[in-house]
Amino acid sequence: MVNVLREAGHEVLVCSRPHERGFARLDAELAAYGPDLVVVAYVPLGYAPHTGGVAPAFALWSIGLRRRLRCEAILLAHEASLPAAYLWQNREFKLAALGAAQVGQFAVLVASFDSVLFSNIGTRRVWAQGMPRSAHRLHTIRICSNIPYHSSVDPAAELTAAGYAVPTPTILFFGTGHQSVLFDYVERAFLALLEIEPNAVLVIVGMTAEKLRQLCPSLADLGDRVLALGYVAAPQVSLWLQVAKLVLAPLFEGVSARKGTVMAALQHGQTVVTTRGMQTLEDIAWDEICVLAPFDREAFAAAAVQTFRDPERRSAKGRAARAEYEAHASASVTALRILAYADRGPRA
Repeated sequence: MVNVLREAGHEVLVCSRPHERGFARLDAELAAYGPDLVVVAYVPLGYAPHTGGVAPAFALWSIGLRRRLRCEAILLAHEASLPAAYLWQNREFKLAALGAAQVGQFAVLVASFDSVLFSNIGTRRVWAQGMPRSAHRLHTIRICSNIPYHSSVDPAAELTAAGYAVPTPTILFFGTGHQSVLFDYVERAFLALLEIEPNAVLVIVGMTAEKLRQLCPSLADLGDRVLALGYVAAPQVSLWLQVAKLVLAPLFEGVSARKGTVMAALQHGQTVVTTRGMQTLEDIAWDEICVLAPFDREAFAAAAVQTFRDPERRSAKGRAARAEYEAHASASVTALRILAYADRGPRA
């Protein structure tokens, strides 16, 4: 988005990791720059990785930000807090207390910015119900992929030149290790795919073989049928997305606009087999751009097999996914929407 804004003639200053540099130094830098608009990307642990996302210094800095700098301010809220009520009901009291503190912190942030842009419509609705007087500040915006498309005449050859073995066919999975990812669904689907295509290899981006063995030893036991790559640079992730035949993304809460890895796959015109869940809402026509399976392991595996066997369906889904992404979630669209909210945002 920064490049898009600069290409459009806007001056952009990027300030990274302010919690490490100090907010006083950040204030001085911003005051010298004199911005018309400050956009703050918020994920709780991003500002307080050692205190569970509770960041008093950041909250205090946000209070009065608009007054100090005489500018508009927008908060991009990819995450807001842990689900305190859910954790309390499940008697996870320490996490519930942490979630309650995060909720209180975020309420302060909502009052401190002209607009708050959520990446998920469900989260926006919850906060609008909880803070009705601030509902006019709360909006949603699609997050763009953090994997820029790396144009390549021969992506497989480029990956080979970079030292990777490129299997055919490749089944791709983003192994973040997040608890929302259903590893048993991935394993069941891949085993079903091996029954119809014994040469298939599951390529896992973002997870080492050691981490995979810790989290899912039975999947690791498949040996050379599973390739865990660990960290992969963004240009090469783009290449893997181009060579893959299928992307598996089973999610506990269902697919939603918050899933950056899914956004990356859509951007690359990939067919994603994923799950419908409580976070799968009507803000996006998911049925048109993904293969949606119910929250059932066997059904997910069956959907993966059916999609693998149907190249025409994969091609149609891929075209629809890329078109939808370019129309609603590309970097240029997202940047322009942020500027639009700045133009109409309240000053209160």
